[in-house]
Amino acid sequence: IVRESASALRHIVHHSTDGSLADHLDPEANADAIAWLTAQSPSCHSDLGASMILAAADCGDCTAWSPSFVQCRYVAFITNRRVFAIGAGQRTAYYRVPRDMVAVASESGGTAAVIGSDWVRFELWRVDRPAPDLRFWTLFAYVAARATATARRSRSAP
Repeated sequence: IVRESASALRHIVHHSTDGSLADHLDPEANADAIAWLTAQSPSCHSDLGASMILAAADCGDCTAWSPSFVQCRYVAFITNRRVFAIGAGQRTAYYRVPRDMVAVASESGGTAAVIGSDWVRFELWRVDRPAPDLRFWTLFAYVAARATATARRSRSAP
């Protein structure tokens, strides 16, 4: 991605490299994502990261966090202390979705992800299948994460 586009992305979604990922998350609600990211420590191609950040433009209260954007490390998308999407590798977008949507994701070209049972993965820029709708899946995962976090807080309130 060209530098002009990269600087424009900073105004779309809040970016952060502050602290550790765990500082931004509810550890219990994100145990699967934390374990996978810790074990894999994936990179994230700048084109993938930029595409996912652009797709998150309508998400509202969202942070794109990376251990290092400069070194092209993974990008985790967080809302309400919950990871809802991850960009990793050359072209893989991971989304946390309600379990009943995993089948829909499969019909749309997604596959089950090793992160956990409520995670799906989409491969971008494949010549043998249509491009996944990143904007749809990003917004869908964002809304689901916000609803789940709100429900968890309601259950734990006195």
